[in-house]
Amino acid sequence: MKRLRIVLVAALALSGACSSERPTVQDYYALLPDLVRALEEDGRRNAQGQPSAGPLWVDAASFTGGAWQLTRERVPTDSIVAAMRRPDARPATPKEALITEDTSGVGGRWVREYGVLARVNLVKWEPGEVAVTAANYTTDRRPWPTDICERVLRITYRNTGEGRWERAGTEVRYECDTPRG
Repeated sequence: MKRLRIVLVAALALSGACSSERPTVQDYYALLPDLVRALEEDGRRNAQGQPSAGPLWVDAASFTGGAWQLTRERVPTDSIVAAMRRPDARPATPKEALITEDTSGVGGRWVREYGVLARVNLVKWEPGEVAVTAANYTTDRRPWPTDICERVLRITYRNTGEGRWERAGTEVRYECDTPRG
C-alpha cells in the first residue's frame, strides 16, 4: 500500500512537470480587451425590452480576482483597467452599478443609466487554453417595474503563440429567463 502511494505521488508529480507553465499576467492582459468586448456586446445584443444604450460598467475587482486565479500573482486594479483598452469603461462595484433598492418609491431594479455591467466569476486554465466564466447585467425593461437581466457566459481562449490569445468559443450558461434551481 505504501509503495502504491509513492508511485501515485511520483506519477502526479511527473504529469505536472510535463504540462506547460501557468499563463502570465501579460497573457491575461492580452485576452482582456476581447473578453470585455464580448461581454458588452452580448449584454447589449440580448438586453430585454429595449437596448442598453448606457455606459459600460466593469467590476474591476472581479477582473483583478480573475488575474489572481489565472496567474497566482497580485495585479493592481488600475493596470487591469488599463489593459482592457476601454477608456469609456467605468470601474464600479456591483453595488454602485446595480440599483437593487429603490428609495424613490417607483420600484424596480436596474443597471445604472441603463448600461451594461461586466463581471468575472471564474478563470481556469489548461495548457494552451483559458476558460473565463463571466456575467453581464442589463436592465430587463419588459415588465414594470424593471428588473435586472443576468447572462452568464463561458468564454474560452486558445494560445496562438507569442503571447496572443484568440477566442475559441462562447457558451451561454445562464440567461435572463432561465429558472434558478
